[in-house]
Formats: sequence, structure tokens, C-alpha cells
Amino acid sequence: MERLIEFLGDFFFKASLAYENFFEEKVKRNDTTMIAFLMIPLLLLAIVLVALSGFISFEYKSAFLFFYPLLGLSMLIFTAGYYRGIKKKKSLGYNFKMIPLNFSKINFQTLGFNESDIYNLNLLYRNRKVENKINNTNLVKNKSAASYSFLFSLFHVMIKNGIKELNTADRKLFLQILEDSFTMKGDSLNSNTIQSNFSKWKSKVISDENYLNDLALIKSTLNIK
Repeated sequence: MERLIEFLGDFFFKASLAYENFFEEKVKRNDTTMIAFLMIPLLLLAIVLVALSGFISFEYKSAFLFFYPLLGLSMLIFTAGYYRGIKKKKSLGYNFKMIPLNFSKINFQTLGFNESDIYNLNLLYRNRKVENKINNTNLVKNKSAASYSFLFSLFHVMIKNGIKELNTADRKLFLQILEDSFTMKGDSLNSNTIQSNFSKWKSKVISDENYLNDLALIKSTLNIK
């Protein structure tokens, strides 16, 4: 019995992987392949209905021959439009998973953001591109420069599972998002500076007192325990 269960488990595991690979690589490749895939169940249903047509009166058969192709075409067009809309939505923004937050109950002014900044931060939180860049006014301790580490800590808290272990592609995208979405006391972010500061933040975030204080303030403001 145990061997049979193990065999079936391996079978369904491999079948699931094969299906996911096929669906991602073949079916979702473009709109045409998606429509072709969706036509399969419609064609199978049509074959079944045709096979049973001998049991259907001529009156109902005529209605079927008229409405079934129309229904099938409508379903295909609707589904293709749905996936096209999803594709357009994804093209408007980013794809980082955020933790649940209620912006209306968070006092972001505590973190140095004004109303415009909060509005655009909310867009960013919903993986949308900002309308106006968010101005980071949090300063490096004992200096007049704006703090890159504060931004890293903010998104480390907001993004599910944090940003410390991002892979190369996601890290590059994340840093580009910061460049596109923020200013530092009104100045644009520097590509080279942000890279070096991220490496520094990553190595010290769990040990440096200043970084730990930033994390504590952010978690407290976002009502995260």
C-alpha cells in the first residue's frame, strides 16, 4: 500500500510539473496559442453534442447550430480580452509581493513623507509606477545627506520576505524602481551610489544600531509587531 501511494505521489508530482511547464511555455506564449488552447474544450463539447444530435429534435438542432458557434466565439473573444487586459496591467507596474497594509491608518508623516509622497508611495505599494517622485528627507545620522539605508529598510519591511536575499535580477529591478520613484532631498538617486549603499546596508542591517533603529521606527509606524 505504501509503495502504491508513493508511486501515485511521484506520478502526480511529475504530471503537475509537466502541465505547468507546458502551460507556461506553450499555452501562455501569446494570445493566439491561448485561444487555440481554449478552443479544445469547445471542440470536444461540439463533438459530443454532434454525436448526440440523433436524439435532438430538428427544432433544437437548428438552434444549437446557430447559437453554439456564436457562444464559442464570444467566450474566446472575452477570454482573450481578459488576458490582454492582465498583460497590460502588468506592463504598467512591477511585480513585488507586499505585506498587507492599510495606508489610511498609517501616519507616514512620521517617516518624513508629505501627502503627495504618501499618495505615490501607495501607488508603488500596489506595484504601480509613481506619478511624481517621492522625496526621501530622512538623513544619515550626524550628516546632511539623505539616507539610502532608510529606503532599503522601508522596503525590506514592506516587501514580503524582505529584500536582503533578492536574486540578481530582482535586486537590479528593485534598485531601478528606487531610481525611478524617489529623490534624495530633491536630488536624483545616483546609480553607483545606490549600488554601494545597498551592499553596505545588506551586510550591516541585522547588526548596525542605526539600521536597527530605522527598522524599529518603520515597523512601529506601519503597525507591524
